[in-house]
Amino acid sequence: MIDHLIGEHRKVEGLLAQLKDSDEGSDRNAMFEELASSLDTHMRVEERYIYPMISDLIGQDEASDATDEHELARDGLASARTRLEEGAFEAAIEILEAGIAHHVEEEEQELFPQLRVKAADQLDGMDPERLEAHVEEHGAAIDLTKEELYDLAKQQGIEGRSKMTKDELAGAVGRS
Repeated sequence: MIDHLIGEHRKVEGLLAQLKDSDEGSDRNAMFEELASSLDTHMRVEERYIYPMISDLIGQDEASDATDEHELARDGLASARTRLEEGAFEAAIEILEAGIAHHVEEEEQELFPQLRVKAADQLDGMDPERLEAHVEEHGAAIDLTKEELYDLAKQQGIEGRSKMTKDELAGAVGRS
């Protein structure tokens, strides 16, 4: 699992390098969308499956810092998307690249080595492709808590909601 995440880091770094050297046009736009999609899936997998382990086994502060850095990356992507249309795209990509480089270094040099030791059995049981497919399939539903999904089900008048699992609630409210 860790090796897969590191491989994704290299893919993102490569896309960022290509974007910095790209010219305006549809190829740049397509490359940017590939970057945004890759980062979105990667961050969701880490937030859903890896950061809880970091919180439990390494520390809550480290998990919170990593989550905060993901929010900064999301902000950087939004800024770059705006700049893609309005100009100064290269500067936005350089800022995004710097933030991601810092985050990747912390994960690869500090957090991942500790997880390899402290969570080896858990990590061995993870199938990266299955986890990615799950977060892509469930989209925003995995970002909602069971209580939030329950409230949506209540607002929609869905019967039997009190006995549903989180995934069942997500499906019932149309968030799966």
